[in-house]
Amino acid sequence: MVKQTTDEMVRAEVVKSRMPTLPNERSLSMTDMILIQVSFSVATWMLVLGAWTGMATTFPLAIIACMVGCSLPLLMHSLIGPFVARWGLDNGIITNSVAGPFGTILIVLLVTTPMYIGWTSIPIVMFGRTVSESFGFLGATGVLTNAELWSFIALGIAFFILWKAAAVLKVMFRVVTPLILLLLVLMTYKIFSHYGWDQIVQTIPEGFHEDPWTSFMIAIEMNVGLGFSWPFSFAVYCRLAKTETAAFYGTWWGWGPIWAIACIPAIAGGLVAGVTDPVYLLKDIGGVWVVLYMIFLGVANIFSGICTMYIVALTARVVWPKLSWLQALSINLLVGILILIPAAYDQYGTFVAFYGALLGPLGVVWVVDILLRKMNINMKEIYDVSSRSAYYYWKGVNVPFAISCAIGTVFSLLIYNPVTCVPHIASIFNVCGAALPASLCSGLIYYVLAKVFLLPKKVGFPPIPEPGNQVVR
Repeated sequence: MVKQTTDEMVRAEVVKSRMPTLPNERSLSMTDMILIQVSFSVATWMLVLGAWTGMATTFPLAIIACMVGCSLPLLMHSLIGPFVARWGLDNGIITNSVAGPFGTILIVLLVTTPMYIGWTSIPIVMFGRTVSESFGFLGATGVLTNAELWSFIALGIAFFILWKAAAVLKVMFRVVTPLILLLLVLMTYKIFSHYGWDQIVQTIPEGFHEDPWTSFMIAIEMNVGLGFSWPFSFAVYCRLAKTETAAFYGTWWGWGPIWAIACIPAIAGGLVAGVTDPVYLLKDIGGVWVVLYMIFLGVANIFSGICTMYIVALTARVVWPKLSWLQALSINLLVGILILIPAAYDQYGTFVAFYGALLGPLGVVWVVDILLRKMNINMKEIYDVSSRSAYYYWKGVNVPFAISCAIGTVFSLLIYNPVTCVPHIASIFNVCGAALPASLCSGLIYYVLAKVFLLPKKVGFPPIPEPGNQVVR
């Protein structure tokens, strides 16, 4: 068998991503889908979310916050999975149906790319701090303990692997994921054996607000932000799912309840250690456990960074096919800014809650759109990005979609300020948070606007050809 180069692999992947996957190309069963999503669940971000949640509220309530926050919002978005599975289209194509061709470009430029750059910066920054602390543990000083330097080295390693050796990704999935699972098992054992169940359960954290209930709701809001962060990740694997059922439940179980369960070791560690930075979760335990933890953490961080960098570059190649792989991959160098100014890492709670306010309404509006069009797409029109396309809307943008999403985001930010961790409308926030009610509001607004302005004139809702028939415009 001829070995495939990185350029050949990426070129083939881009072609497959732009074209709908055929039934005989869909190889992922329900079990496959769950296992793949679990590989995301046990990545670096789970450690950060768990540590931040553990600092917000008590251990039992933190588990509830993770379970509710990760699972319920994702359930509200999960219809996107079967929709993608039915048509086998990538995000860069299928989003045209709800946002319009220019709207899709705006989403890639202003929403998904900055979001993934932020997500990528988290494991890259964590790698730098992990290596820095490891050398400090060994008594080293000077350049060897420069966390920013090691973060840039991590970015360079991930960049080089994706540029010259992207074919090793499959091997990394098979090797690194079990290693991270082993890390979780070791963490869980050592944390609970060292501190004891009673101390973990009885520890009261400082919290993010003077009122314990409000701090608990802030923990839920952070996890809701994570639960709402997946609408543009469904297409990565759901288009390869064998059935729509596998696409729905595979993503929900993997990114929802299983993610929440995987957060438990980090919740306990953050709670008893009193830190939100996963690098220091085992600081009070010491010994060989810290060394093993640092090694596993370093490997996991490189792997996590590669995963999101690949998504950014591949999405860019799908939306702008004329870009070379190196040009598309170079977008990820923007992570360097967040190495020098680690806002997403140091202010993770703010970062994830803000994207919950942004993506929660967007995903719910998209689900309402899917329901209105009864899961149908006109495959001929979806690829037409000219003004003649039925999905062109107005100047290439679905204005009711944009208005509905904007209103929801503003409403969410009016209820809760993720920067200051202060709820402005406590009567709403302390009952149901901010992003959840704002997203439902957006969905209702879009339903009304679509019924009034889109459906009557079939704007964005073209006739769907019957098999063997052709629709003439």
